Amino acid sequence: MVSRWRRLTAVAGMVTAATLWLLLRAAPEAQQSLHVLGRSLILTESVRGLFLFVYAGVGLLFMLAFVFPQGGKFIPATLAALSPLLAALMIRPSLLGAICLAAGLVLLAVAVQDDRAGDVQAGLRLLVMAALALPFFLTAGWLADTQAAAAAAMISRCVLLGGLILLAAFPFHVWATTLTREASPLAWALVLGLGQLVIVTFVFSLLPGPVDVQTTRLVHLVGAVTLLLAVLLLVTAVTFNRLLAGLLLVDMTSVVLLLVFPEVGWGTAVTLLITRFGSLLLIGLAVLWWPQPGGIVLAATAEADEARPQRGAGRRAPWTLAALLLGCFSLLGMPLTPGFGGRWLGVQLLVRASEEGTAVGGWLPFLLLAALGVGGAALWRAAHYWLAVDEGLAASQPVEPRWRQGLLALCLLVVLGLALQPQLIMGYAASLAGWLGQ
Repeated sequence: MVSRWRRLTAVAGMVTAATLWLLLRAAPEAQQSLHVLGRSLILTESVRGLFLFVYAGVGLLFMLAFVFPQGGKFIPATLAALSPLLAALMIRPSLLGAICLAAGLVLLAVAVQDDRAGDVQAGLRLLVMAALALPFFLTAGWLADTQAAAAAAMISRCVLLGGLILLAAFPFHVWATTLTREASPLAWALVLGLGQLVIVTFVFSLLPGPVDVQTTRLVHLVGAVTLLLAVLLLVTAVTFNRLLAGLLLVDMTSVVLLLVFPEVGWGTAVTLLITRFGSLLLIGLAVLWWPQPGGIVLAATAEADEARPQRGAGRRAPWTLAALLLGCFSLLGMPLTPGFGGRWLGVQLLVRASEEGTAVGGWLPFLLLAALGVGGAALWRAAHYWLAVDEGLAASQPVEPRWRQGLLALCLLVVLGLALQPQLIMGYAASLAGWLGQ
């Protein structure tokens, strides 16, 4: 009703998210269940903790939407998506959970599209991926409800195939790369951060047990091809959106490779997804405050003739550049960033799988490390371009106001504090992983 007034919509969204957070926070911590029409809604302590994080993250996005107004559909569609996404994790039998998950993704596609008349590929491809993954989850749910003991291997294959589609593994990576190109930075954090957290939780909850060797090798092979594609994007990137797509594919592949470790991979996956959301928030804030309007380029060949040159733009906005680079390095999982702890745990699991002979050859961990190195080199090349000396620019005159510098400095201090205390994020992720054994 108030979507015509963008900032008023953002305020209403913040109030709604805060109310939902307080109501859920006030609920008893013990497991609760509700029976409706022969179906059970089970709220475990870990699902409660997970959605406390989701509500808080949505509130932060709405706060940024107040500063950087979005379209009229972003906030209402996001709030509408929370209900089916939460139901997907609570409802039993899980057959209905798959339908709720698909409904939540459809609403997220509406939030991605927002009020834009053109550039419909991002929202449309997310919608198509939800439709493609739904039959696999429905089949897995039906098998789990009817013949779980006899069809454990088939259930695992169906769940993992649906997960590969929604986690942008090759050849389904196109929806994620299109999202980084067309959608707003706030949609990046919403879909690729909070949305992926719910998806990964749903996938792990459906896995019946250990994954067989053949399925494990299939997942590892798909992950290896996706890493090679990410390397190609990073090497050929001349715009920031393409660079970000490559970094995200590396991070998303790290999560995909953890799907074959149901017992120990879930806590590491949550760690990666929490740090991804924080990294995308920092990156999105820097992109929205970038001194040059329009797309961010990494090379002179990508600049339009009529646009102001971006060579040396980082000298005019050093704090914005620092936030952008720190967010990217954290997304990549480099040392001295919050993303390093989860990335290192994932590499350790892959090394163990290589030693046991369940990985594709023994080179998968090295391929992941090589992709991380290529990503670091691409960021170094971009930073060199943004910090280059251009005598035609008034580099000595700062563009950033003092209040923005102070706010970005505070964000950087918080990020560096989390980097020095990785057990905070990993401990929180481990506390959420307990519900799979319940």
